[in-house]
Amino acid sequence: MTMTAEQTLKAKHELIGRIAAGLAHELNGPIGIALGFTELARESLATTDVHGANAQTTAKVNEYLGLIESSARRARELARGIWNFAKAEPGTIEDFDLAELLRQAAALTGPAVKVGSLEVVPRNESPLDVKVHGDRATSLQALVQVLLASMEALPAGGSVYWEVTGLDGEFSLTAEPWGDMPSQEWPVSGSAVAMFESQGGALSPSRSVGVSGKSGHRPSSPAWIVTGKLPVVAGQD
Repeated sequence: MTMTAEQTLKAKHELIGRIAAGLAHELNGPIGIALGFTELARESLATTDVHGANAQTTAKVNEYLGLIESSARRARELARGIWNFAKAEPGTIEDFDLAELLRQAAALTGPAVKVGSLEVVPRNESPLDVKVHGDRATSLQALVQVLLASMEALPAGGSVYWEVTGLDGEFSLTAEPWGDMPSQEWPVSGSAVAMFESQGGALSPSRSVGVSGKSGHRPSSPAWIVTGKLPVVAGQD
């Protein structure tokens, strides 16, 4: 293993630790819902003659079970996300969907940044369908690293928007403060930039842009934008 590979692996382990901390916090929600509605379902059944259960009681129990199921699925989805990230190894060059890569990075970092009162969401509901060519595991690691650093750009909270901006494999990440809350430069590490450049892509450090405050009349603290690009699949429409 080369020194560069060792440094990359060490950085990944640090990211996993930060993601896991947020994941543990986030899992309290669905687990609490599952336990709470399980207890309610049991109470409903305990106070009702099972053979003479009326439609209202049956509907209520079914509703509780549905909420329990959705919470369990959410918890499993969160756990699978970090598991897949942890076991993914760099070195495989493949074709993959750019929006899905950004969506996965947002899902992994969402629980961690939420602790800092941040949310990571898509800018558009229907992002462009762009297939890119590169090392998915390496690209994802770099994006997770950048998104986790958004907490330094928005110390008082805000929203981080991801967006596919062009059919040529371009995308943007925007850290925007809520209202007139303070913001500061979004740090982008040299290792994340190198990860993109190693596969023929690019990742540009943040630049500030002016945004309007909630009133729409006076400017709030500046938003910060990180732009990137990955090679598109040859022959793509």
